[in-house]
Amino acid sequence: MNNIGHQLKKIRLNRELEIEKLAILSGLHAETIAGIEEGELDIQVSTLAKISDALNCTFSIGDVSI
Repeated sequence: MNNIGHQLKKIRLNRELEIEKLAILSGLHAETIAGIEEGELDIQVSTLAKISDALNCTFSIGDVSI
């Protein structure tokens, strides 16, 4: 699991959100979110921004926060 995927899954579980609910909130497919969490998919900044908005949080990639 990549760092972003790990952060995403941790936040989602802490907020007791199912992947399907996050998918609805973010406008993404549940399969996309699952793939990101498992490190199977690379995440684009625009996708990360949608997830960040849906969760009302930020993610860090190296020295950059989104």
